[in-house]
Amino acid sequence: MFAEVGLDLDSLRDPNVRIPSAQLQELLLLAQERCNDPMFGLHLVGYVHPSTFYSLGIAMYSSETLGDYLDCFVKYYRLITTNDFLSASLEDGLYTIRATPQPEMRMIPIRVDGFAALTVRTARVAMQKEFHPHSVALARPRPEGLESAYESFFGCPVEFDAAVTTIAFNEAELAEKLPSANPEMVRLYEKLTIDHLEKIDRADFPGRVHRELIKLLPTGVSGKEQVAQALNMSTRTLYNKLEGAGTTYREVLDDTRRTLAEDYIRQDLPIYEIAYLIGFSDTANFSRAFKKWTGKSPMEFRESLGSG
Repeated sequence: MFAEVGLDLDSLRDPNVRIPSAQLQELLLLAQERCNDPMFGLHLVGYVHPSTFYSLGIAMYSSETLGDYLDCFVKYYRLITTNDFLSASLEDGLYTIRATPQPEMRMIPIRVDGFAALTVRTARVAMQKEFHPHSVALARPRPEGLESAYESFFGCPVEFDAAVTTIAFNEAELAEKLPSANPEMVRLYEKLTIDHLEKIDRADFPGRVHRELIKLLPTGVSGKEQVAQALNMSTRTLYNKLEGAGTTYREVLDDTRRTLAEDYIRQDLPIYEIAYLIGFSDTANFSRAFKKWTGKSPMEFRESLGSG
């Protein structure tokens, strides 16, 4: 399946290598189709340990309390993936982690299940006991007939068809000490995590521009001047960094627009609304650009999805 989506397993052994989100999604869709296990997203985390995430995992595992562990997880989550944005809040006695996917990420049940299961499983490993969150909400369709199996895995109520995936923990449990607490290890491995993130950011500068464009395009902004400003740099620095990464601003802009447009078409949004959301002033210009990118008009692309 890795070969089918164009991924070389040997190259993925390098912790600095990122899997492009489009290929990751295709891989997960193949796994979901072929694994014959509707709970694959929950079962795969049996192979995951905090150390799976290199320096971040060790920093988390060495945290003093569960609250410190979760804060570290949220703060540096983009070391694991940039396909979701993680946020956390403390309200009404609950500490809640929310995972908001990037706009181009499709809803793939095993990916949703995997994130929630990974979060809970690694916390259990760090606490060295069978730990249960307060509640879990999954942004995926209800797995008919398997609801009780999900509640058994998480050990708490599980909601399906949620707007966003959330995992809630009781505030009182945040102060619980971790058996593996080691302040010196936290300092060392948190610094290594920060250094590693800086290295990734330098290598993945086009990805940073892409993510900034995702935020700006719905506001009608697509100019490199505004993107450079959002990234706290000059336009010349933006140009040089993209050139150093082997691409141009126009290529990143077109790739971002195409990715978003295809996703919005899959969501069955009106063509005029898609044009607006990706920064075109009218549907005619959008249609011409889309045909240049894909060889099909937006309507032809939509019809091809239906026939597939």
